[in-house]
Amino acid sequence: MARSSNLLARIKMRRLLQSKRGKLIFVLSIVLMIFLITSVVNRIANTHTVWHFDCYADSYFSHQGESSLKVDKSNLWLSLDIDHHQAKLIYKIESSVHGTEIAQLVGKVDHVDMGSFTYHLGLTLQPTLWQTSSRLKPYLHNEFGIMASQKIVGVSIAQQVQVIDLDNALTSATLKFLPSNNVWSCQLRSPDTAH
Repeated sequence: MARSSNLLARIKMRRLLQSKRGKLIFVLSIVLMIFLITSVVNRIANTHTVWHFDCYADSYFSHQGESSLKVDKSNLWLSLDIDHHQAKLIYKIESSVHGTEIAQLVGKVDHVDMGSFTYHLGLTLQPTLWQTSSRLKPYLHNEFGIMASQKIVGVSIAQQVQVIDLDNALTSATLKFLPSNNVWSCQLRSPDTAH
């Protein structure tokens, strides 16, 4: 009995799929499934379109003094804001000896690789007044792989930022910057406190 009802159901399904009405239902159901899958993927991807990271590190710079090698401790801050397709990266270095320097890069998010959670950014360094004994300028040359003799302001810079780790409460993250391979531990700010 079950076998004959199963056979009857297959025959009805085959007739339905061979008819114009059945083909239309089949095509519409496939289109609906593709739409639903695309909507779900888009919703997941769009939850990661606004990020505000604040990162901090102690930095040590060595230089040759009059008689010996001296090491100056400085504070280095990095702020990364990603707002949909716009990106802003700010470096700030503070030293009791050399004062404060700030460099700002702005640009766009070229694309996001969701598999590795990597943002591909196209940035441009904004005009900056460098100190004569700047600590930040050589750091940025090294960070972006630009020769010290090359001009850095106004140059288009390709930067990749990979979110390596993100805590469950969305309060801290570990970011990896490429091509320099620098890893930063950062705090996440909510979009309301970003500015």
